[in-house]
Amino acid sequence: MKIELLSPVGSMANLKAAVQKGADSVYMGMQKFGARSFATNFNESYLKQAVEICKSNDVKLFLTMNTLIKNHEIKDFFEQLSFAYSAGIDSVIIQEISFIDTIRKNFPQLRIHISTQAGVMNSYHANLLSKADRINLARELTRENIKSIRDNFKRELEIFCHGALCVCLSGSCLFSSFLGGRSGNRGKCAQPCRKKYNDKYSLSTKELCLIEKIPDIIKLNIDSIKIEGRMRTPYYVATVTSAYRQAIDSYYAGKFQISQNTIKDIEQAFSREFTKGPYSGEDVFNPKKASAQTISNKEHYKVSIKPVDCTRKKVSLQLPDITLQKSSQKQLIVRVYNKNDAIHAVKQGADIICYDMMAKDFNSVKDIVNKEGKKIYAVTPRLMFDKDISKIVSKIKSLEPDGIFAGNLAITNLNLNLPIILDYNINSFNDYDVGYYSGLKASSIISPELSIKELKQFKNKDFIVFVHGKIRLMTLGHDIEGNLIDERKGKFRAEKIFNGSEVINDKELGLLSKSKELVNSSINQFYIDTDKDVERIVQFYRNLLDNKAVNDKRIKGKYVLGWSYKGIL
Repeated sequence: MKIELLSPVGSMANLKAAVQKGADSVYMGMQKFGARSFATNFNESYLKQAVEICKSNDVKLFLTMNTLIKNHEIKDFFEQLSFAYSAGIDSVIIQEISFIDTIRKNFPQLRIHISTQAGVMNSYHANLLSKADRINLARELTRENIKSIRDNFKRELEIFCHGALCVCLSGSCLFSSFLGGRSGNRGKCAQPCRKKYNDKYSLSTKELCLIEKIPDIIKLNIDSIKIEGRMRTPYYVATVTSAYRQAIDSYYAGKFQISQNTIKDIEQAFSREFTKGPYSGEDVFNPKKASAQTISNKEHYKVSIKPVDCTRKKVSLQLPDITLQKSSQKQLIVRVYNKNDAIHAVKQGADIICYDMMAKDFNSVKDIVNKEGKKIYAVTPRLMFDKDISKIVSKIKSLEPDGIFAGNLAITNLNLNLPIILDYNINSFNDYDVGYYSGLKASSIISPELSIKELKQFKNKDFIVFVHGKIRLMTLGHDIEGNLIDERKGKFRAEKIFNGSEVINDKELGLLSKSKELVNSSINQFYIDTDKDVERIVQFYRNLLDNKAVNDKRIKGKYVLGWSYKGIL
């Protein structure tokens, strides 16, 4: 069976271009819940037309509904999906993995694809999602990483082959929402990474182009290659789809070839300077320009439309009931970075200390924490590839921590038999998510993109809130050093982590006395992540949790409130 060519469709003109030029499948969004909300997208009438066009031309249609969903949007999400299902779409692309069972129950003929926004980068994470039909892998993966997942995962795999790259691991970027309230996790990224920092494009990436790697990708048994670009022109969609169609067909015909004219054509359609990216270990960063001129033309793309019955019987939605649940306990969880801060934190009332499992003094810190009757959780890497898993498991077993603090969902699929706290980059965003992760025997730190008002409206309040400390704006699969300075927006610092680096806001989050609103709403599990003034900060939140008097007038100017009041779009 041939590898699938999946093309982007942001408008009806783009759809006709993709179909005419040989796409096997297309992906598009409707007015809500798609990761490209600034594309033209499709209303209900146009979606019906799109399905007719696709079915008439033996092209599959995938609907992108891959943003994070707030509690008050869940019903609308499933009602939109219900309409699209009845109209005849083939697959839905989601980030909200907690929705898989509900989609299966309500829409039995619909295929489920997991978006790259889920950040799947190892086979343990992939196999956790084996109820889905397909996973679009993270874009940070090398060929060897992809091969390992392919060898250990039996469902379909999809990779991006062409188009824009994100500097940050998809789904783990808070940069846009922090700077302007427009969240990439909600399809409204303002692309601050494309700007200059320190007078160069430190966070801007080149354009992915894997057309010359088509034979190798096919030999890896990848099921689908995906072109990025739902916000680009019909000319771009037509040109790039045509080029990859010819490349795929020439391989199966036994005479694979790519002409220089083909490369020139796709460069002219749109290019920030091409790279084969992590797939081939090429540099993807700091292109000569952060934007590109794109060519358009007046060509009208024509497709045949035959009378076809695409519709399915309308379903009667059955959504799970969310039961009211209070916080399971009152606790203060503190991540620290040295032994002295661990001592200060436990003395001032921290219940759980989170400490880097790679730290050389982990065992001595563990002894101190346990001696005080407190627990220590080993902080495991956010970026974990298959090649790392056995070493990480072995290390955890040798350390014998009281629990795990995890930024990668693979940890929940390793049979470690330890309590797990999931970091906020896992994107627990609604009541369904909280319950889903609880089912994995993990407590989740709720997304800091949600406002206090939104948190108070949760029915299931058994989650942890990030109330103070380092705001990890980006998780990067490469090294970056020093400070990134934007004269208007401020300073951001880069810190090296396992397998990459992180961009952190120079000013820390500090809800301080505002956290009292959470306690009053029976939300009383707090998370602190700081290497500054640990003793005083821990004491403040301990007192607040214990309903003692607190005063933040002298210190609140040092911190930012983040999204806690305004929330994000």
